[in-house]
Amino acid sequence: MVTVERSHSRHTRRRVLAWSAIGLSALCAAGYTAQRAASRRDVRRFPLPGRLVDLGGVRLHLDIRGVSAGAPTVVLEAGLGSFSPNWHWVQLALADHVRVVAYDRAGLGWSDPSPAPRDGATMAMELHEALRTAGIDGPFVLAGHSFGGLVVRSFAEVYPHETAGLVLVDASHPDQWARWPVPQAHRLQVVSLTVSAALARFGLFRIVDAFGAVSDGLPERQVAELNAGFVRPSTSATEAAEMREWEATTRPFLHRAAPLGDLPLAVLGVGVQPMGAETLTALQEELPGLSTNSARRVVADSTHEALISHRDHADAVASAILAVVDATGGERVDEAWAAREG
Repeated sequence: MVTVERSHSRHTRRRVLAWSAIGLSALCAAGYTAQRAASRRDVRRFPLPGRLVDLGGVRLHLDIRGVSAGAPTVVLEAGLGSFSPNWHWVQLALADHVRVVAYDRAGLGWSDPSPAPRDGATMAMELHEALRTAGIDGPFVLAGHSFGGLVVRSFAEVYPHETAGLVLVDASHPDQWARWPVPQAHRLQVVSLTVSAALARFGLFRIVDAFGAVSDGLPERQVAELNAGFVRPSTSATEAAEMREWEATTRPFLHRAAPLGDLPLAVLGVGVQPMGAETLTALQEELPGLSTNSARRVVADSTHEALISHRDHADAVASAILAVVDATGGERVDEAWAAREG
């Protein structure tokens, strides 16, 4: 009797597991189909605002505004996983004064994925080739937000004679993960982003809003464009690839980089750091030392994301960029910045 009951119990468990597996498979299939359909709809809803430049099989999206009037062209480099609409307010403020290019790294926004490694030097070379192909010659003032700071510093190392100045907008430090208080934080980030790329294939991020802070404060159109990009599997996959190369390739490359000398450099930090404030502040305080012609400001009431997505903070970023443009004429950055602020 006991044997019969155990057999029946095992049979019931198998049946429950089988039906659960069938239900999960059906749910995944439905999510996958819905994600693909929604992605096709997003392509129709959000035509690219700029132009695609072909690098030989990989096309990068460049949004070019303003007019070149003898000043260096400003190039805006977004943070990890982000792309050109994130710079909307900053680009709007700059376009009346200089030619300004916001673009999407390969695999993000409207740009094609690239089979090349996602390290800082490779991405800098792709950017340079895209600018050259688009007919935009240097010199350049490059502004990098967050992870984008590593890319613009890589650009300055690979193309020093075309780099007129740098602006680091709460930019990542190469040693961030090596000095982070949580052990193995970098590896955990890579694993998390790799899993996110897999889950995005089934439409998870169309259900769960994980990116609201990045676009908060931007106009409705730019928020929608960013969200359409963030939910794509290729975005998380690209983030994971960039993170893998950060420690393996980008960090040692920047440690070997030549000093910037007196290259005009502005460093912007934030006063609101929900996590790792002590470590992040210490890292930010080191960045002005990259150049003998640098200045640093802290936007006390800004967060990392709001620094470019909120218009009032974005105006402060634009002011810092224009101060560096001014300083390329021979001024000290601190004096040019003070004049802009006054």
